[in-house]
Amino acid sequence: MNGKPHDHPLTDILLHKIDVYGAEGSRLVRKIAKLCSRSELETWWDERLGWDVEGKDVLPEISKRYEELLKRAEESGWET
Repeated sequence: MNGKPHDHPLTDILLHKIDVYGAEGSRLVRKIAKLCSRSELETWWDERLGWDVEGKDVLPEISKRYEELLKRAEESGWET
């Protein structure tokens, strides 16, 4: 990733504020980014979504990951 717009969906969403997968998907990705390290986020993205994911396939995966991380944070005593 070189950090330019349209280089990678995560860069677009987190850095350039582009709603790659709609407002809801982008909102959840930003919340996920606050609940895990960048490395963990990128690993999950590469393993579960990858570069060629279709928009319709993203929201269920993002929602599932957000719920997992939110549960982990709450169980660890984080304020969410």
